Amino acid sequence: MANEFFDAFPIKQFLKKSDNWYEKYVAYKKNKFEVCDQKVSLKVIEKYLGKNIEKEKFVEYSPSAMKFVNEIANFIFKNNGGLLMIDYGFTSGKMKNTLQSVEKHRKISFLENPYNSDITHLINFKMYKKEFANSNLKSLITTQGNFLTKLGILKRAEIISKNLQFSKKADIFYRIKRLIDEKYMGSLFKVLFVSKSKNNFNLGFK
Repeated sequence: MANEFFDAFPIKQFLKKSDNWYEKYVAYKKNKFEVCDQKVSLKVIEKYLGKNIEKEKFVEYSPSAMKFVNEIANFIFKNNGGLLMIDYGFTSGKMKNTLQSVEKHRKISFLENPYNSDITHLINFKMYKKEFANSNLKSLITTQGNFLTKLGILKRAEIISKNLQFSKKADIFYRIKRLIDEKYMGSLFKVLFVSKSKNNFNLGFK
């Protein structure tokens, strides 16, 4: 099970400008950090993503995360079982710059306070699904709100709050709303389950 795990892996970013590709770097100049672009060959990007980048103008990719994905895929393929992964991310559309930094629950530039902030990125679930498919594994994807609702989180809340005073009962349902409501975590967070094709487990997905 992985919860907010893969988003912590380091990423590479490539930007297309005037039919040329550039890799983004962080440089330390004049006592401060700054972002700079360095021209790279298309072959550098194709090493990671193959030739399926014709329509992309921005590429975000984590080689170390994909290496770990392949290790997990090999383990599942040999031993059965599966991976349940919960994280914030997206499932469609072109790649985009999702690098972000959070300090005391507010978003800041990732260069602003790099030693005391949470630097992270959004998970491209479509890419993960494709990577697992390359290992002959199937993936089920849904939103966190849909997953928890189908697992019975509302019914569970009714049971545990049945004999509680109103203030505590309201607090429970407020916390659940943050987990499943589309305006909060319900839509942004996705749930991925990976297994062999013969595994018929779909609780929370169908």
